[in-house]
Amino acid sequence: MTLLEYLVKNDSIKVKQKAETWEDAVRITFRPLLEKGVIKEEYIDSVIERTHELGPYYILAPGLAMPHERPEKGVLKDGFSFITLEKPVVFPDGQDVDILLGFSATSSEVHSNESIPQIVMLFDDEAIFEKIRKAESTDEIIELLK
Repeated sequence: MTLLEYLVKNDSIKVKQKAETWEDAVRITFRPLLEKGVIKEEYIDSVIERTHELGPYYILAPGLAMPHERPEKGVLKDGFSFITLEKPVVFPDGQDVDILLGFSATSSEVHSNESIPQIVMLFDDEAIFEKIRKAESTDEIIELLK
């Protein structure tokens, strides 16, 4: 499945969400996957715990994070969520983030072979960041992802 197919299947694109802290942002990011039975609650807790231990190892670019954990930490199915925040939150290393891609993979192959190349392709164009930030609806995000 493509990134877009996962997002549509799980109804997991949410725009202009409100988060006070980075922990709130992580919880909001994974809520659609939790509700669809893609992950367990412990997966979210593990991402937050690991971030406290190691810092936000999943920040991919300025303003963009892809929080994730190992499959055994509560992944039931492969999945993605795509969240934009109304205003950025500050992660423990001082970076502001307002675009989050939640990610769960049942194996490291899915992570390496499928998801990372799709994400790299999507964010290869610097202009996409502003377009995503300006999007007011799920449909606008879907059009950008096409």
